[in-house]
Amino acid sequence: MTASGVTASPKDQAMDQATRELIDCVYEAAVRPEAWNDVVAGVSGIFEGSPVLLEVRARRDESPTPRYSAGLRPDALSRYGEYVQKDLPWSERVLRRLSRCFVDLADVFDHIRLEETDLYREWMEPQGLACFWPLGHALTNEEEETVALLSVFRRLEQGAFTADEREEAEQFVPHLRRAVSVYQTLDAARRVDLALAEVMDRLPTGMLLLDSRRKVVVQNAAAERIVAEADGFHIDGGRPGAEDARENAALQTLIADAMEADTGEVLAAHGFQSVSRPSGKRPFSLMVAPLHTGPASGASDTVAVALFVSDPERERISGFKMLEELYSLTQSEADLLQLLSTGMSLEEAAEVRGVSMNTARSHIKNMFAKTGVRRQGELVRIMLAGLGSIREV
Repeated sequence: MTASGVTASPKDQAMDQATRELIDCVYEAAVRPEAWNDVVAGVSGIFEGSPVLLEVRARRDESPTPRYSAGLRPDALSRYGEYVQKDLPWSERVLRRLSRCFVDLADVFDHIRLEETDLYREWMEPQGLACFWPLGHALTNEEEETVALLSVFRRLEQGAFTADEREEAEQFVPHLRRAVSVYQTLDAARRVDLALAEVMDRLPTGMLLLDSRRKVVVQNAAAERIVAEADGFHIDGGRPGAEDARENAALQTLIADAMEADTGEVLAAHGFQSVSRPSGKRPFSLMVAPLHTGPASGASDTVAVALFVSDPERERISGFKMLEELYSLTQSEADLLQLLSTGMSLEEAAEVRGVSMNTARSHIKNMFAKTGVRRQGELVRIMLAGLGSIREV
């Protein structure tokens, strides 16, 4: 039944159902980009199986723009823009017109004979497309930048586009515009997440983020290495723990305190703990810190606690190239400093290097001058805490 009280025909009912399904597809594509293929299939269905090309740009600098199609040869998709730009006189006025609704390009480029263009002869005709100008619609953002282009073609056996088809297609256009906006926003967020993950993986300290059930939801590469060693610190059932029973009880208490901490509250034992290692290596240093991104009683995937794990045995200094660029160290100076950073004394490092103590002291003196410090401990600390500790990928 329509708004006027007249029962809709079976064909109209089918069209309405197809449009509703297409609108659902559009919003799904906003969060699952592969669903754009379903969107172009739905648009094709509105136009009686006409070939469709959809170009969606997730961000301003994206090149090439992702293209989704129905009824077109995959190997021809990337060349469509080339022919359109070459054969058609685009302008801001044309794009503004295309951004308002579906436009028959015959009305825009009526002074051009389609059959005489390379667009038709080299791109459309080889694919069995009729010599009809396509329908076009451009989606723009708030800055009036084109973020998506939708083109609908006709096959040889099909006639011209009908008013009913265009009217039905217009029903989903506002939804398409909103979906593309959401898609761009989510894509930007995904890229930020990837960038943060890469930064975390460069850090020498292990980092684990726990949800409100104490389960690890994120861990960086350093944490993965520490867990893989199975040397006193582990993840069991998704939850971090220490092999020693007493240390594990203390660690779980720290995590519980962090879960319940209010903003600005000082944790018991200040959130620090050491974890011994069966291998006899120096203990891991742990720090537990609350993250006030939401209440601990919230959803199970709420990130509530950060757990930092430091391995004093791990060599943290980057290679000679990094040291040379940061402090203009020589190869011999960099090698000596690497040994000192592992906890060796100057005498031990000199013996390993096979140099005299006078030579080792000369290297130390030179490094003092280059780094601006006066003590050996300060020299090691500035290297461990500086950019030299960040891993290159």
